[in-house]
Order: sequence, then structure tokens, then C-alpha cells
Amino acid sequence: MTSGDVYTHGHQPAVVAQHARRTAEDCAAFARHVIHADSQVLDVGCGPASITVGLARWAAHGHVTGVEVGEEILATAAESVADAGIGNVTLTEASVYELPYAAGKFDVAYAHQVMQHLSDPVAALSEMARVVRPGGWVAVRDSDYSTMRGYPSSTEITRWREVYRKVCRHNGAEPDAGRHLFSWFRAAGLANVQMSASVWQFWTPETRQNWGYSWADRCLRTSFARQAVEYGYATSDEMEQIAAGWRTWADDPDGYFHFIHCEVLAQVS
Repeated sequence: MTSGDVYTHGHQPAVVAQHARRTAEDCAAFARHVIHADSQVLDVGCGPASITVGLARWAAHGHVTGVEVGEEILATAAESVADAGIGNVTLTEASVYELPYAAGKFDVAYAHQVMQHLSDPVAALSEMARVVRPGGWVAVRDSDYSTMRGYPSSTEITRWREVYRKVCRHNGAEPDAGRHLFSWFRAAGLANVQMSASVWQFWTPETRQNWGYSWADRCLRTSFARQAVEYGYATSDEMEQIAAGWRTWADDPDGYFHFIHCEVLAQVS
């Protein structure tokens, strides 16, 4: 991202806490076989660095460089790295459109749920490929918001999905990024690709309540909440109703929710 891109979620506590639950095992399994003990890995959009830490453990004799925009989230990432006792991580403020690294520096460039927030994902993929050595890999995983469905049916959650997708597109980004990855990689000149997909599910009491209550909070106290009202896609009262709908779903013992992630591995020629 750059100063010209608008991050739909924001880095408020409700967002960061949810993103900090992500792990390399959950989010980068599709790329595990190309990350070796001595790999040099770039983690684009590292957020609170919970995935970064896992990548660093996989590349125990190599190095992981995490990049983000914004000093506050990088400070949180630094805390995560320090708390984990990881010594082979460097964190840097940088834009994916202008990475401050020489061509071919990395063995793997990885990004999780980043492309959905970019106004020019093809340019970002091209820049990620530039800093990967020939024979190395670009690994990207992104979700598809239109696949975010659950039970029981909820008019509030249906409305949330509609509002979120409008806000994201208002910001010049693509909320259904997952389904676009294949074409974006081809447009970036990365034709040697491996495609896969995986599903996140929320149905146990712990996962359901975490997901539902997190989104309830995010509909009230984050950049997304502010943008939804400022852009005219929802009123404050409606966002309150949507948040209440998330809480109702989270407390329902029959509640279930899922969505698809698309995953691409492309070898750089």
C-alpha cells in the first residue's frame, strides 16, 4: 500500500486483535514446501507479525523481512517478534509498490489478505516478483467476501457484506480478490502458477464468538465503520443494528460461518 491507498479495515484494536490470531500454519500452509530452513522470505503487509513469527521459525537459519505501512502497526509487530524470542526477523516501513530491495534478494515473497486492499494489485505482484530470485516464489493468499456466508440467515450480516464490499470498492480495492488472483498473476507476467483454495470455518463456541463479536466491534469502532457512514453506505444506527446482528449470530449455538481463500504460488523465471 501507499499513502494513495485507503486501508478499509484500519489498525484499531479490534482489527489488530483479530489479525494477531493468524498463524503461518493457518495462512501459509500452501507455501510451506517452498520455505526452507535457510530461506530469505519477504512478508508483505505483515500486520501484527503473528504470521511473520511462524515464517521465521520455518526459515530458522534464514531470515524474514516484514514490511508494512504505518509506524503504529510496526511497533505492534516488533512487540510480537520480541515476545516470541525470534532473532531472524527485520521489520521495515515500506510500500509494496516500491520495495527498497535489490532484484532477486529473496527466495519467497509472501502476502496474506493484502491484494484485496490495493488499488493496483498487478503492480504490487510485479514488484514482489522483482525482488525474488529466478527460481524463487511469489506466494499470495486472499479471501473472497462474496463467499462469506453463514447460518442461521441474518439480514444484518447480509447487509454487512453489502456495505463492506461497497466501502472497499469505494476505496479503489477489490473485496472479492481471491477469485481475481489467477488473472492478476498472469497480468503481472507470472504464468507459471499453482492454484489452490482453502476454507475458514467458524462453528465452535470459541471461534464463533470470537469472529462474531470481533466484527460487531469492527462495525462500530474501526476505519471501516467510519468510512461506511462517511461514504453514505450506512447510517450510524444501521451500523449499530448490524453489530447487534453479529452478536446474535455469535451467541446462537447453531451458528456457522465460512468463506473461501484462494492461494497462488508462482515460480519466478
